[in-house]
Amino acid sequence: MRAKIDCIWYVSGFRRPWEAAVLSNLAAALKARDFLAKPLRVYVSGGTANFRVDGVLSWGSLNFFERAALVLFRGRLWHLWGDAPLWWRWVRLRARTVHTSLDTHPRWWGHPTRLFAEQASDGESLVVPAFEVKVAWMDGGGGEDFQPDALLLAAEPSEVQREALAEIGESVSLNALGSPSSLKKGKALFIDGSPSYVLLAAYLTLQGVPVVAKNTPLVRAVLGSGGCVVPGGDGKEDWKKAFREVMSEAGRSASASARRFLKANYSASAAGESLETLYRAVTGCSKKAE
Repeated sequence: MRAKIDCIWYVSGFRRPWEAAVLSNLAAALKARDFLAKPLRVYVSGGTANFRVDGVLSWGSLNFFERAALVLFRGRLWHLWGDAPLWWRWVRLRARTVHTSLDTHPRWWGHPTRLFAEQASDGESLVVPAFEVKVAWMDGGGGEDFQPDALLLAAEPSEVQREALAEIGESVSLNALGSPSSLKKGKALFIDGSPSYVLLAAYLTLQGVPVVAKNTPLVRAVLGSGGCVVPGGDGKEDWKKAFREVMSEAGRSASASARRFLKANYSASAAGESLETLYRAVTGCSKKAE
């Protein structure tokens, strides 16, 4: 009989819809492993609308005594996603803690973990992200025969990139916050290669959306080699060519390549296994009960 672990999640970051979707998929993958002593409890700082987790609760909805009981007595293991609240130090006094961050230089408040090996330069443990084709925060989608007719800018383009877009007369849609709440059919995606937008690119690629970005190690790690359209250089002509290609057959071909890579390398089973392995290592809880 395998030893089981009592685990609680506290989410203070990962607020964007696609970030929350990653956590929802990870929670489902963790439950499927069947090694938790109790059902996974997920508490979110703020609203819970973007989280598809059974029993997810807003931390702010709890009264003082409920929060105090959780902090002081509940859970052998806590997993922090984002920034630590002031009361987190009390959790760390009595429980093992794991911390996952997308920040470039976070202050770790528990066992440090990353979603990408490219960010684990100091030996942080890895949690494998999981993606799925259908996500509730998207409206519409593409498919194998997706043909984009406009470019969605998830990130603020540079001056050179703006000039390139202006010269080719590309139809552009830019959300002021850089976080589109829905994606209508007929879009390609431009990202800047930051961790959050690489997660977004993975989700939209699974919907058939072509992606254009610089060929960074992080982009290659998630979308695979050839999984997006990349410019040959950083000049205006390079970006003009890349923006044209992402709207063409080249973009559709790259998107298909990325979908195959994502399905092969970011499965729910791999995600769940990475969490179980991590939690057992942190708590010293062996797979066989003593």
